[in-house]
Amino acid sequence: MRITSLLFAFLTVFSLFIGNGASAQQTPEAQKTRVVYFYSVDCPKCQIIKPFLEQVKKDYAGRIEFLEHDVKEKEECRQLFYNFIQKYNVPDKEAGTPIVFVGNKYFAGPSDIENGLNNKLEEVLNSKEDLLFDCHEFLDKWPNVQKIDFLGGGGGGEVCGIDSEFCPIQNNGAQKKVSLAMIVTTAAIDSINPCAIAVLIFLITILVSLKATKKRMVVIGLFYIGAVFVTYYLAGLGIMRIITQFSIAKEIGTIAGLIVLFAGFLEIKEGLFPAGKQLLRIPENTKPIFSKFLKKGTIPSVIIAGILVSAFELPCTGQVYLAILSMLSGEELQAQGYFYLFIYNLIFVLPLLVILLIAAWGFDIKKMDSMRKNTRMHIKLAMGIIMIVLGLFLLFQDKFYSMLGI
Repeated sequence: MRITSLLFAFLTVFSLFIGNGASAQQTPEAQKTRVVYFYSVDCPKCQIIKPFLEQVKKDYAGRIEFLEHDVKEKEECRQLFYNFIQKYNVPDKEAGTPIVFVGNKYFAGPSDIENGLNNKLEEVLNSKEDLLFDCHEFLDKWPNVQKIDFLGGGGGGEVCGIDSEFCPIQNNGAQKKVSLAMIVTTAAIDSINPCAIAVLIFLITILVSLKATKKRMVVIGLFYIGAVFVTYYLAGLGIMRIITQFSIAKEIGTIAGLIVLFAGFLEIKEGLFPAGKQLLRIPENTKPIFSKFLKKGTIPSVIIAGILVSAFELPCTGQVYLAILSMLSGEELQAQGYFYLFIYNLIFVLPLLVILLIAAWGFDIKKMDSMRKNTRMHIKLAMGIIMIVLGLFLLFQDKFYSMLGI
């Protein structure tokens, strides 16, 4: 699965060069009055009011700064809309497009805008009254701003009625929260991974051949597992940061869904035909690289091996991990996403810890390896089915939530 490895490598490396904040937008001239207009491309009411607003921009050219935001174009535009709705105490029944904010007042719907905007503009221009919410400051700080889970929009869905003044704006599927149960379940499935287990058993076999004591075996093994955990977690944080920074959670989610779906069919194929070519495994040409460090059996060497193995395992583990990262990057609260990512990686290495302790306390490592080989194809079949389900969920999650009425 070279595409998974390349995508992970690109996102991880690129994350090292990303700045902390979003690119600052140009500061408007201080003397201009700001007018903020929210619309959506598929809103017929916005088309009705468009000629009037174009005339307003011409009439007040040089005196106002007219800011327009499509609430369906980007997540930051939608969240900015939510913040204005909250700050101006806009009732749910009016929380839609078109809506204009100027000074301390808002105008919602074509009739309200046409009847009141010009008078309010004259009043604000004379009094130099500011907006209640700073649009530029919000966008400059994106994505490190407090996000709002908006549940308004009049409950009328995304469809505009003929007699309605508004096109309701509600949460889209990308904003559905990822539950802790989903994280735990997916991580548990991903953790029963033949690749990761095989490398750990190989390390334990080396330590046994070196006649390492139980204490040393546990210490070396813990450093190796710790290196895997830290590498995966830091890579995940970097990738989440990129996805959030550029608001591409939906696009990455689609890519991840396709990759997971394809990988699921491959897992099933490899489970049914074990004698055929196995693509979802650690590449053979990389094994001598990390084997060299594992065979040294020292703490620094196994840490390096853990970092290398984390990269080499991507064909085995990267598909599910990328899918989870795309979902966590769409979370309302980034801190919650970081916590979920920590839990995911902790569960991911848990089987490795169990195997290490069992081996250190005397279980025959050859029997353990034999068990792994005997169950490997069955595990591939099970993981293939689960990955197909996960891939379909990523690609059609909006319809899935709609079916459940969420």
